[in-house]
Amino acid sequence: MIDRILIEAALLRSRKKASHEAVCRYLERNRKKISSWTPVQDIRFVVFDTETTGFDLKKDKIISIGAIALRAQRIDVGDSFEVLVRQENVGDREAVSVHGLLRKDIASGIDEKQAVAAFLDYIGDSVLVAQHAGFDMCMVNRILRRHFGIRLFNEVIDTASLAKRLEKGPYYNLAHKAGEYRLDTLCERYSIRLHDRHTSAGDAYLTAQLYQRLLAKGRKSGIETAGSLLMK
Repeated sequence: MIDRILIEAALLRSRKKASHEAVCRYLERNRKKISSWTPVQDIRFVVFDTETTGFDLKKDKIISIGAIALRAQRIDVGDSFEVLVRQENVGDREAVSVHGLLRKDIASGIDEKQAVAAFLDYIGDSVLVAQHAGFDMCMVNRILRRHFGIRLFNEVIDTASLAKRLEKGPYYNLAHKAGEYRLDTLCERYSIRLHDRHTSAGDAYLTAQLYQRLLAKGRKSGIETAGSLLMK
């Protein structure tokens, strides 16, 4: 209910201010939340990843966003998204080199306002999926608030949390071994070959493969609807 009120208020402001068309389309598509009874098979999931100049939520910047869609537990490589975000001050060389990007590459991207508007058009009202989703959501929301005064309203699934829940049961928030739910570790545990690691598109695809396996595991545990998946 709170999200619905916020969406309506944001939509009203956007219309009055003649805001970016992508923002209005996004808000319109998210006016109605997904039903708890919607079969998992019918949901469009968007698995996404951001690559950043570091891990400081206040100072660091997004340099790329990659995403790929999954429906009926199938990864649709034809339904994907990737954008390089132009940043003027990207920090030290080490922070960027891990992603295989140089300063000149980042300088050739599109500005972050355009990038995040394109991302809104791509995701629509899909359920978002990410590994340790909180960080990526915060980074995208920071740009959205700065340029459009909104945040993401999609339902979100964190693959690390879902893996804990499926592997450890109802007490999945209890302590676990350090690194046990890192992406590399989970990929190894679920027999996913690491490829194109530390790029937004590559990590999104790895996470999509992981999520695909987690959905199959969840189905055996009776997770067949949005409500059971999102624990509503």
